[in-house]
Amino acid sequence: MTEITDPSSLFERPRFVDGLEDCFFYHAMDLPGFGLVPAHWDLRGRFEDYVGGVAVAGKSVLDVGAATGFLSFEAEKRGAARVLSFDMSDPRQQTFLPFKDKLYSRDAHAWAEQYGKEIEQWKNAYWLSHRLLKSRAEVYYGNIYELPAELGQFDIAIVGSVLEHLSDQITALASIARLTTETIVLISPLLQTDERIARFESLASNPENDFTWWTYSLGVYREVFGMLGFRIAKVSSAQYYYMYGDRFEERSTIVAVRN
Repeated sequence: MTEITDPSSLFERPRFVDGLEDCFFYHAMDLPGFGLVPAHWDLRGRFEDYVGGVAVAGKSVLDVGAATGFLSFEAEKRGAARVLSFDMSDPRQQTFLPFKDKLYSRDAHAWAEQYGKEIEQWKNAYWLSHRLLKSRAEVYYGNIYELPAELGQFDIAIVGSVLEHLSDQITALASIARLTTETIVLISPLLQTDERIARFESLASNPENDFTWWTYSLGVYREVFGMLGFRIAKVSSAQYYYMYGDRFEERSTIVAVRN
């Protein structure tokens, strides 16, 4: 492994993005000069609920799967001392479900090129928001399964609706935990049972849902967090607005603190 002598070299240089045409917004944002930009999820006014009431003032925060950056920017507004926004560097780092007729299975190279363009639009939306909101958040693009130690240690990691889209949630959580000294905030669908079970979320008859793998139980998370040196301190649930579908969906927030 190559030693990284200058950790700052890991961070992305800001992109200059000045319009919406090359952007894809995952989070609804209120942006100067543009007003409300609609998106998949509208978490405006819901930050405290979403992160389980965890206070970020004066803390260093790792935002895992930052997408448009709403959680990063809200953490800054609430006085976080340092914010690092993380997202994938290569679309092939995400494994989709293997529906035989979909591009992912038929032509992996063509799929990666197509999906990569979408990911770049997500990143453009982040950088437009970053500039207009005068954010100082740092940005790292890499592999969620191999977050480098050179990024530093963080008091709080926020993992917002990410793990259910991964084929291997546990390895990803272990990677995040290695960089987290105090608290992991995990937002996800959740089976409310202490049985150590998981529900497979995709159906062969529904190829459109090729990006959601598993919903784990509270019992699974309790054991995994225990393996990683954490304990679950709080669990809460709330309804959040899925703007494109004009509906509310339930998500649970697990707050795990280091032993």
